[in-house]
Amino acid sequence: MTIVYKSNTGFTQEYAQLLGRAAGLEAVPLEQADRLPEGSEVLYMGPLMAGHITGVERAVRRFAVQAACAVGMSPPEETMLSGLSRSNYIPDGPIFYLQGGWAPKKAGWLRRRMVAMATKSLREKLQNKPARTPEEQANLDMLVKGGSFVSPQNLGPVRAWLEDRKNEAEAGGCPA
Repeated sequence: MTIVYKSNTGFTQEYAQLLGRAAGLEAVPLEQADRLPEGSEVLYMGPLMAGHITGVERAVRRFAVQAACAVGMSPPEETMLSGLSRSNYIPDGPIFYLQGGWAPKKAGWLRRRMVAMATKSLREKLQNKPARTPEEQANLDMLVKGGSFVSPQNLGPVRAWLEDRKNEAEAGGCPA
């Protein structure tokens, strides 16, 4: 299996490279993935934009996408995965969510404007809250100034899924 990813500001690329090193898999940008044979098994990773994983349709058309990871700015929530599954077609596997970050200096004017509009109510809610938890403060700081939540620990569920696939393959269940 190969990790194929699309990254706009670097957070998805960082996760793809972390996962690739940890799992012993090659991580290839979507723009360079044409060198892989059509139908190759891939784990696709892409930035989340308005509930949609950027580039996932292209990956599904060309490869056998075994799972997908959406990388977004929001903290992970239980209800998020069901919405991602409805909005993104992955025929043969699960969808994972990873909190990335926000890099306004790497984003173009239009994207900065879209993110500002999309996060306005959350920013206002956090700013108006009299007492914020450390997590809420970190999220507010990220939304206002930029920041990263990329961490190898966030990859735990994806790594567990990869390990389960490997164990099934070794037991004669399905190909890895």
